[in-house]
Amino acid sequence: MKKISVVVPCFNAAACLHHCVDHLIGQTIGIENIEIILVDDASTDDGATWQAIMQYENRYPDSIIAVRLEENLRQGGARNVGISYASGEYLLFCDSDDWLRVEALELLYNVITHENADVVEFCNQDVTTYDEIDTPLACGNRSREILVRTDGERRKYILTSTDELTFGCWNKIYSTQLIREHQIKFAEHLICEEPSFVLPVRLYAVKHVFLDAVLHYCFQNPEGTTKGSWNGHQMDNLHVWVLLFEDLKARGFIDRFPSELEYLFWRWGIELTIRMAVARGILMGAAELSLLKETAMKYCPNIRTNTYLRCFTYRITEICAKLLDMEFTQDNVYDFNQHMVKYIMDM
Repeated sequence: MKKISVVVPCFNAAACLHHCVDHLIGQTIGIENIEIILVDDASTDDGATWQAIMQYENRYPDSIIAVRLEENLRQGGARNVGISYASGEYLLFCDSDDWLRVEALELLYNVITHENADVVEFCNQDVTTYDEIDTPLACGNRSREILVRTDGERRKYILTSTDELTFGCWNKIYSTQLIREHQIKFAEHLICEEPSFVLPVRLYAVKHVFLDAVLHYCFQNPEGTTKGSWNGHQMDNLHVWVLLFEDLKARGFIDRFPSELEYLFWRWGIELTIRMAVARGILMGAAELSLLKETAMKYCPNIRTNTYLRCFTYRITEICAKLLDMEFTQDNVYDFNQHMVKYIMDM
């Protein structure tokens, strides 16, 4: 059994894949201890991505697994397929245009095994070039462990969203056993999919370690999912949260943590959908706002009296709360968008 499986979703990644994979091959833990699963997510570059992947598999047949999808599933679906191939004790994700420090996997393996943790989270740094980072590896003084033994501790844990504890999936290493045992998967065919995986992990994890060290470099690709064109995906975040809530309902977590999960749905499902769209210059029409209202009323029926929402005063919450009583006339829709635009400009 390998120590760590690294799943890399690849879509039209021929130009950047070498930087990502070369840093994985060069990991100080040793290539013999890791499994790199490269998933070609039905790339449309005339086989260039697949050719690059196959070159790596041919060079390292014992450590690299090449998977080619016939249908584009987006990153979440490609990761799900990669997980199904994973045989390592621990699991990590890396996007094809990002990379890890060569010491990362050795350090993470030592920490997660020594601490007997379910998850170890670490820091990342945004970069705009592929220049090598030559700063020495250093750990700050914010490292800590979070033990989740009671429902009270879990309520606090699942609500936490900071620079240290995020809903991103690629700044963490996970116990493969935890993922497999609870059949945790990503939403497929959608962007903004990461909470669909990370929040269930938080609902099952007992020990989460935060390691205050920059181990991951995130290339700000102007053509990537975050920066590139959404091509009609502006409501994907909402759809991800609907799928996530249905999953959590089936698992019994909505009944167990109703106020906490309702709060998260409102803040991350409703508010964030609007904020991300408007920040990209996509104004919300009557149809989109009507869908948001309908979804909020279904999944956040008690949001007006939600304890957590009442404890914090956010300007965006005040703006978005108008949806609950809104009639979608042309003037109302225009006013709503103007309030959101002003909010984004003032941020």
